[in-house]
Amino acid sequence: MYLSNTCMSSIVHFSTYPFLYFFLGYSLAALLGLLTLRRQPVFSLFLLLALSLLLYMRLPVIFYNRELNVDEGQMLTQAMTLLKDPVYWRSVDGTTGGPLGSYFLLIPGLLLGNFSYMTGHLGAVLLIGTTIVFLTLALKNWFGTRVAQLIALPVLLFYAFTQYGDFVHYSSELVPVTLLSILVYLLSKPAFLTNAGAAVAFGVLCLAMPFGKIQSLPLLAACLGYYLYLVVVNKAYKSLVLAIASGITALGLLILVLWLNDVLDDFLFYYINANFNYGDGGNWGQNLLKLPAQFSVGFDYSLVILPLIICSLLVALNRGKLRSDLFLFSLGLLVMGILAVSRTGTGYTHYLFFLVIPFALLSATLLAAVGSLHWSGALALTGTSLVTLGILTLVHVKKEHMLNHYSSTPTFNRTFPISPVGEIIDSYKQPGDDLVVWGWNCQYYVETQMPQGVAENHTIRSSFDHPLRDEYQERFMENMQRNHPAVFVDAVGKTSFWMQDPATQSYESFPALKNYINQGYRLVSNDHDVRIFVRNDRLQTTH
Repeated sequence: MYLSNTCMSSIVHFSTYPFLYFFLGYSLAALLGLLTLRRQPVFSLFLLLALSLLLYMRLPVIFYNRELNVDEGQMLTQAMTLLKDPVYWRSVDGTTGGPLGSYFLLIPGLLLGNFSYMTGHLGAVLLIGTTIVFLTLALKNWFGTRVAQLIALPVLLFYAFTQYGDFVHYSSELVPVTLLSILVYLLSKPAFLTNAGAAVAFGVLCLAMPFGKIQSLPLLAACLGYYLYLVVVNKAYKSLVLAIASGITALGLLILVLWLNDVLDDFLFYYINANFNYGDGGNWGQNLLKLPAQFSVGFDYSLVILPLIICSLLVALNRGKLRSDLFLFSLGLLVMGILAVSRTGTGYTHYLFFLVIPFALLSATLLAAVGSLHWSGALALTGTSLVTLGILTLVHVKKEHMLNHYSSTPTFNRTFPISPVGEIIDSYKQPGDDLVVWGWNCQYYVETQMPQGVAENHTIRSSFDHPLRDEYQERFMENMQRNHPAVFVDAVGKTSFWMQDPATQSYESFPALKNYINQGYRLVSNDHDVRIFVRNDRLQTTH
């Protein structure tokens, strides 16, 4: 059953100016602020209210059944395809995004009964909530409850109140960031080095993190460096052996599964080789110069950076004992995070998710070094965070002329979306059919709930001129011949993302594909700047 048909969805309305709704949200944020100022904080209550605030303020986004970023359509399509054929790199290639992001969407997809955009938005909140829990627990283990809450609050305010599309959509960074939060939590556990289960979990999670997104490798390297430091200082070599053994075992099992499913070569070529060759061709030094532009776009991100500034001032005014190992770890994590964000040079704002945990950990390390954290210092941090949130809200209202960017009712922005092109495709489909879209228009897969018939559901790598294009085109044709998709769509044009030049990027620009489509398919629609082809044998039994 679709979420849009549930009782809750039928009675919940979000207008552009839901003053009472937002007033309650800001009131809850203020209450959390008061909790951080208590000399004897109640940690369990803080965490419960924090998760409640996150869910409450993200409800407008969850119920907004529209695509916020083209990555959402891509990953939702991959998830529904994996439900039919669960072998990654055979049925699905997420390109720069790892397989775990698509597999995770199966959870909210199965819970809600579909793969609409609400599925992705709910998945994002689940991952962010998990990240907040493990990050806050890690800060508590290292620095105590009060510091943990003071630093977790502005991070929570950012996640809960931001309405910037690049920060609220389901992005491929969310899974590796969640895994990073768990790794940091394990490193913070007092008995981590003597706990065999924790060592095994650490080894498996280290292997898993690059499968969230290979771009997260620098952050993983920082965690591994700090772990090795702890092992050497504490002579905890048993923990190291267990972590290495568990990681190698998990890797061996993964390689075996890939080999048995005949996709090991695809994994090595399309995920490892192709990703390390992805980017705009610039060097890291040039890419670093683009960072200020990334930060300037997402103004809400100032809530993440703000604690570092305030904590630095507090340390300067009242210097205590700085824990050097955690300071160097958090600083290294931040440097490696910056490398992860800047490596490709593409400048996507959602890459900044990689820096949330490093900023929080570095801020907490500095705050814990304040000689005596007086009530005034805590008030400065919490009060400034809440005031900044209010200023950001006023700026948003003035700029967007609305309080809530994600307005919806049971019949507006919440019904299952389908475009005129999607309606035509849907009229030709039968159970079990696959769809192939040439271009970058993954919304058609979502609208028709049809799985992708080729591994590459957005075809820039089979179209654009680059060193690996021949290999991508060869795989594309192998997939077409294996799956014989019922419907093929050439969406190159003004409605496509990036691929908008039919003269050089349409399916005719790929001779082998042109011959295959011309021989086995018939054009049934050429409306809305999109051409729809249906397989010849299907036309004999329909319409």
